[in-house]
Amino acid sequence: MASSGSRCPPFDFSGKYYDVVSGDGCGRQSSFFEGKAVLNQSVGYSVILGFGAFFAVFTSFLVWLEKRYVGSKHTSEWFNTAGRNVKTGLIASVIVSQWTWAATILQSSNVAWQYGVSGPFWYASGATIQVLLFGIMAIEIKRKAPHAHTVCEIVKARWGTAAHIVFLSFCFLTNIIVTAMLLLGGSAVVNALTGVNIYAASFLIPLGVIVYTLAGGLKATFLASYIHSVIVHVVLVIFVYLVYTASNELGSPKVVYDRLVEVASKSRICQEPISHHGQSCGPVGGNYKGSYLTMLSSGGLVFGIINIVGNFGTVFVDNGYWVSAIAARPSSTHKGYLLGGLVWFAVPFSLATSLGLGALALDLPITASEASRGLVPPATAIALMGKGGSVLLLTMLFMAVTSAGSSELIAVSSLCTYDIYRTYIDPDATGKTILKVSRAVILGFGCFMGLLAVILNKAGVSLGWMYLAMGVLIGSAVLPIAFMLLWRKASAIGAILGATIGCLLGIITWLSVAKIEYGRVNLDTTGRNAPMLAGNLVSILTGGAIHAICSFVSPQNYDWGTTKQITVVEKEKSELPAEEYKEEKLLRAKAWIVKWGVGFTFVIVLLWPLLSLPAGNSNNDSNTP
Repeated sequence: MASSGSRCPPFDFSGKYYDVVSGDGCGRQSSFFEGKAVLNQSVGYSVILGFGAFFAVFTSFLVWLEKRYVGSKHTSEWFNTAGRNVKTGLIASVIVSQWTWAATILQSSNVAWQYGVSGPFWYASGATIQVLLFGIMAIEIKRKAPHAHTVCEIVKARWGTAAHIVFLSFCFLTNIIVTAMLLLGGSAVVNALTGVNIYAASFLIPLGVIVYTLAGGLKATFLASYIHSVIVHVVLVIFVYLVYTASNELGSPKVVYDRLVEVASKSRICQEPISHHGQSCGPVGGNYKGSYLTMLSSGGLVFGIINIVGNFGTVFVDNGYWVSAIAARPSSTHKGYLLGGLVWFAVPFSLATSLGLGALALDLPITASEASRGLVPPATAIALMGKGGSVLLLTMLFMAVTSAGSSELIAVSSLCTYDIYRTYIDPDATGKTILKVSRAVILGFGCFMGLLAVILNKAGVSLGWMYLAMGVLIGSAVLPIAFMLLWRKASAIGAILGATIGCLLGIITWLSVAKIEYGRVNLDTTGRNAPMLAGNLVSILTGGAIHAICSFVSPQNYDWGTTKQITVVEKEKSELPAEEYKEEKLLRAKAWIVKWGVGFTFVIVLLWPLLSLPAGNSNNDSNTP
């Protein structure tokens, strides 16, 4: 084991990132990328346009085959709900694909780089439980609003126009936040790896998605998502195998473990120029004994709480998940969500414990600025595989951005079509008109996606900041939306007050804590853990508390009659047998998802971390090669 005293380089394995300066001094590379692209711009444009064109053509071809040989009628109902007949496997793959954002690949490794092993755990567990628990909502849709097209249709049927407008605003805000994160992460990595103009990347990435979503609607999104999920998992296995088995740089769990102990050594010198501000060096503040190999991390725990709150918002308030539940066959809904959630857990956890911890084990000179833009995984991929690693990472990222992006297109399209056009402009709209409006919105929002990313990049907003802020902005709507289908006493006035006041109090708390703690309010201070934690908790808890209090004082005592009266646009002969909607069968499904969804939530958020605490630091098994 190399000593990290005053040697240059401090570690033999990272010598390429250090130089002798001013006589016998030692200087570390100021950043990993140093503003230089690893690949040619032509590679970046080839990946963006090549994959985009391939998926546009291939997915549109699959949709045509289904229409030609299976006999699917491409009506507005089929376009927006995929016939309400999608089975377990496809629903599960869609959930995995839909929930695999740019942040899943990029931000998960960032928190591994910041907090060590606790970061990947809290990222994965803190964003899995929402999908597991949403399975309960998915079954309730089948029971209480079997013909709904969007979550906001159910809001209007139960609580009226005022609540409809409030929650429609929250749903649109959620879609905008998710879209922003997809393109901020995607464009930053494409720019860093290939030098493709960051603004051009923002517009070109959604291009292929728009084409196949226009052609095949929700079913095209589902088919493309399946292919995307396969590719993401293949690349994931390659990276994990490389870090822990095959790489010359690392190649075994023992090497990774030993390196993580070395780089966090208390004897390590971390002054300029041997390390620069914002680079990982020495013991980790807030971690037990400064180690990367412990679950006892205050920063990791705070991130975990922020992550849980924020992701409840981006599942329960994102119409994309409601649309997927609406599209599912009733007998497949609960199983699809549970299976999808558990499979998804492996994606950020495995990727972050390989590429995120790998960056630390290689002592890469990544800066905090690079990490917040999502550049930890590409840095590790390049260090291990050179240009080949960057191409693989770029491919994986493109799959994540486009699959989740197509889901957002459909989510916004169905909201605009059914909750604005059909509700307030033309209640008697025909199926053909609905189809035209749906496609027009997909095209319009697709263009808006690129414009939004350009504006946020200009403003200096990073993926990491947006990821942490989402719970403050939309968390207050989570419990009122859950109460809508789960609690018959939940009142309209309580829902409106809870969502709006909770959001305002969350934002006020967030900005106030930033001002009090750090003396100023800007992107840097508002993106730190203390303000984010306070804002997220106030938003979700006050939103739920206000709604609950109002509902106890003035309960609605609702019987679900009006939600069951939501109508379809084109009445078609259902392919589903009548017993699919039998109350006894749906109640059994609900009992099943409550048991397993709540059970797994308890295990991965409470039992697992609690059982890891007595160990303090993870131990290295001496039998591991």
